[in-house]
Amino acid sequence: MPFAPCLSVKDTAASIAFYKQLGFDVDSSTAKPGDDIHMLLYQGGFCAMLYSNADLKNWLPGLADTPIGFAGMFYLGVDDFDGVHDRISRHAEIIKDTDTDTDHTGQRIFYFRDPDGYVIGINDQAALQASELGKYA
Repeated sequence: MPFAPCLSVKDTAASIAFYKQLGFDVDSSTAKPGDDIHMLLYQGGFCAMLYSNADLKNWLPGLADTPIGFAGMFYLGVDDFDGVHDRISRHAEIIKDTDTDTDHTGQRIFYFRDPDGYVIGINDQAALQASELGKYA
């Protein structure tokens, strides 16, 4: 099973609205009554969980003093790289944009920041699978 990120967020409603305008879907059907946790999906595939920071600190007290956000990034491979770039760039801060050229592995990647400071890298799924990194995709 791949890593399943659980993003601690200040305001789940704001995070849900943000990700929905970027083309993500949210499924809250697995949450117990009173739980503020939501499954984040992209084109039907699971990407991460969005969890209220207050609820997360109660559920996992070891995180009580941990600030929201982290030093690192998550990656998402998409089928329509240019279309996704256009949509996300209208609604989110692009912190590193794509070049017209590819990197040494044949990838075009751009990075955006969400409202809680998480950084998401977007790359072309087909190019990723065709590259030397494809064995990891």
